[in-house]
Amino acid sequence: MDISPLLTVADFCQAVGISRSTWHKLKRQGATPAVVTIGGVQRIRKEAAEAWLAENETRGSTIH
Repeated sequence: MDISPLLTVADFCQAVGISRSTWHKLKRQGATPAVVTIGGVQRIRKEAAEAWLAENETRGSTIH
């Protein structure tokens, strides 16, 4: 079994530049990457974080 690297919520927040309060707001909205809960501790698979980033990526707008 190959277990991908797991990120803590704090690591994820730091990596994407959001605060923990923003994380909790997104979590309530169901807008965070999938979370794995192990013994009451939340972790995020690296692949889930990358997929979340790709899903939330937008092209730059062109303003004329």
